[in-house]
Amino acid sequence: MAVTFQGYWPSHPRYYFLGGPIVMPCAIKALATSSDCHGYRTNEINEANCLAEPKRSWTLDVIERDVLAQLRADLSRYRMLAHRLRLRRSAKGLSDTLVTCDDLDMSLSIVFSHVYNGYAHVVALEEIRNRQLTLL
Repeated sequence: MAVTFQGYWPSHPRYYFLGGPIVMPCAIKALATSSDCHGYRTNEINEANCLAEPKRSWTLDVIERDVLAQLRADLSRYRMLAHRLRLRRSAKGLSDTLVTCDDLDMSLSIVFSHVYNGYAHVVALEEIRNRQLTLL
């Protein structure tokens, strides 16, 4: 599943600057699920998975709580920025005179990447949990 607009991914500010559609959180989750990316915490998750029980389950639970808390915060920020982008577009439309992205475009692209990584971490944790159930 490719989500691009004029050659840019939603993780690039020009995607929003050029008028790319706002990617809904469920679509971001689908992108993360269908990709091979497991997020920047892959090493930490794999190291925790190699621990002996019950420390393995406890450490994975701590990581999962942290990932979910951060994902909730990122989703909240993403929704707020997406709303601001919709308001800007409805007020101004797409401007032909602007040549650079503004702070909103940059913030939205960064938070998209955070949400994508958060979902990638959730997918990685689910895969581990499905392979071996917790013993706690």
